[in-house]
Amino acid sequence: MAYQKFRVRSPVKSFRDLEVYQEATKLSAEIFGLKPPKKYQDDNDVKSELNILKEMSKITPKLIVESYGDKFTDFDLADRKLEKSAYTINMIMAKLDFLNALVNSEEFREQNSAILKRYQRTKWRIINLKRAWAKVFKR
Repeated sequence: MAYQKFRVRSPVKSFRDLEVYQEATKLSAEIFGLKPPKKYQDDNDVKSELNILKEMSKITPKLIVESYGDKFTDFDLADRKLEKSAYTINMIMAKLDFLNALVNSEEFREQNSAILKRYQRTKWRIINLKRAWAKVFKR
């Protein structure tokens, strides 16, 4: 695959137009839809980990929205928020890995692994967005 320079696919009029925001929101919704197998639904450890994961998944879209608004007034703050969103995704991926180890169900693991791969791509999109904004807004 040959490298091509980054280009904007469509005009970005608000944070809702950012693909990374849309994907982070979809992933958060999928986290809220995760259901452990019946065998583990009453397990307090699994419930606790899922609740933590749900709370963490809400942070990433929120930080992307905040950084979009901050990039015009305080670029350093916007940059830190994108960095924090990438860090939060790392923590989410660790939680998903832990849940894969905790729950002995192939179907649950496959579902988690699919979400995990999409979070990895989203993290790279956040990093790329951060670089693109640095080129435009860094003074």
